[in-house]
Amino acid sequence: MPSPKKGSPSHGKGATSTDNPVQFAAAVYPHKKGKRRGLARFVESLKKSRVRVAGILQEKVSIDSGMSRVDAIDITTGQRIPINRPTRENWKNRTCSLDVSALAETTAILRRAIENRVDLIVVEKFGDEEREGKGLTNEIFQGIAAGIPLLIAVPDTNLDIWNDRSGGIGAVLPCEENAFHEWWISIQGATVGSVRHDSRLGRIMAP
Repeated sequence: MPSPKKGSPSHGKGATSTDNPVQFAAAVYPHKKGKRRGLARFVESLKKSRVRVAGILQEKVSIDSGMSRVDAIDITTGQRIPINRPTRENWKNRTCSLDVSALAETTAILRRAIENRVDLIVVEKFGDEEREGKGLTNEIFQGIAAGIPLLIAVPDTNLDIWNDRSGGIGAVLPCEENAFHEWWISIQGATVGSVRHDSRLGRIMAP
C-alpha cells in the first residue's frame, strides 16, 4: 500500500470522507524507526480543549547499561504500567520481554474508556500480540463497535493485518499531529454509532 499523503487522511477500499462515516483511523509509522511523539502532542491538545480523550500511550524509558523498557501510560490518569521489562538475557538475545500480566492492566483502561463513552479512544499499540488477535485486540474492536471514535498507532509492517481485521474501511493517516487534527475535525459531523450498521464490518469482531 502506498504511503498516505502527508497531512491528508486517506480512507479504506472505495471510501471517501463523505461516504465513510466510520470513525476510526490507523496512524501508520515505520516499524522500529518511526517517531510517534505527534500522537502524544495531539492528545495533550485535545485535553486542553476539554475533549474527553482516553486510552493508552507508550514511552520508552532508559534503564541500566543501555537497555530500555516500554511503559503504557493511561491517558486519563497518567498512571504508568511497565509492559515490556527486558532482562539482560532478553536484551542480549532480542527475545520477547512482554509482561502479559501488566498487559492485562492496559485492557482495563480501554474497557473503562468504553464504559464511560469518552469522546475519543487513542491506542498506541498494535504489535505482535494484536497481530495474533491477542493483547488489546478485543477491547480495540469493542470500542469501534460501540461507535466511539478511535485512533490507533499501527506499524507499517502490521498495516495489512489491521486492514484485514477492520474490513479496510477506516482512515489511514501518516503519524503526524497535523493529520490527526484534520481527521478529528473531519469526523465531527459523522453519525455516532454508524459503525454498527456498516456491512463491511462483518469480520471486525472475529480476529
